[in-house]
Amino acid sequence: MFDFISVSGALSEGMARYYFRQFLNGLDHCHRKGFAHRDLKTENILLDENYNLKIGDFGFAGPIEGKSGEGFMSTYVGTENYMPPEVF
Repeated sequence: MFDFISVSGALSEGMARYYFRQFLNGLDHCHRKGFAHRDLKTENILLDENYNLKIGDFGFAGPIEGKSGEGFMSTYVGTENYMPPEVF
């Protein structure tokens, strides 16, 4: 998605809605299976040969309930350039 936007420019509202809906459906699927991605960014959102959105790079994924089952994840993961200041 990063390369697609870099080449084509900003998405139209209709196209942005289309991809956002696909993104939310994919994220909902992950969460229903009990996993959090933990590194969502445009570089990890892929497009297949039919321009359908796919979520990739699950290297930092973990169980939503955390390793202890308390609902918290304490590991510092992700890409620093995409993290909000409060994380630091």
